Amino acid sequence: MSDEDSTVRLLDHSYDGIQEYDNPLPGWWSMIFAGSIAFAAAYGFYFQIAHRGVSPDEKYRAALVDYEGKRELRARADALNVSETSLEKSAQDGAVVARGAQLFQQRCVTCHGPQAQGLIGPNLTDLNQIHGATRMDLYTTISGGVAGTAMLAWGEQLPMTDVLSLATYVTTLRGTNVTGKEPQGAAVGKF
Repeated sequence: MSDEDSTVRLLDHSYDGIQEYDNPLPGWWSMIFAGSIAFAAAYGFYFQIAHRGVSPDEKYRAALVDYEGKRELRARADALNVSETSLEKSAQDGAVVARGAQLFQQRCVTCHGPQAQGLIGPNLTDLNQIHGATRMDLYTTISGGVAGTAMLAWGEQLPMTDVLSLATYVTTLRGTNVTGKEPQGAAVGKF
């Protein structure tokens, strides 16, 4: 490059005695810039004008609807693995009952009290039951919750084995009659 060519490319202004050189952007840089503008225009048209693209929010909503639609199917599949007999046998297994007691202390004492005597929730130690009368009814209540009450659907938050352990532990509490909240629900017998 000649000296004349380099002086032509110098700009007229200077800063602190340094004169700026007029250096154009590299071609690859300009192509990326033009490509990003073209991509943004195509992306905007595809999603905003043509409404053909699916946003992550729409994908999530569709997956949630699918998940909620299969809730009943999952509940029935889980219920096939649990029966009155299996809950009765689990009550004889010390490890299952101990795991249920541990889960009860972690998850249930805020509503039922540390001795299951009842606070917001019912007393689990008397011979009354609000929802049903069997071990399976207790399992269903713990697993599916109770709409319109503080009883959560633990089957959505805990693995099935933990829900089974929790239900087993609660069945062992019936008839221990810890002094607490007044009896609620129908009178039922001891398991």
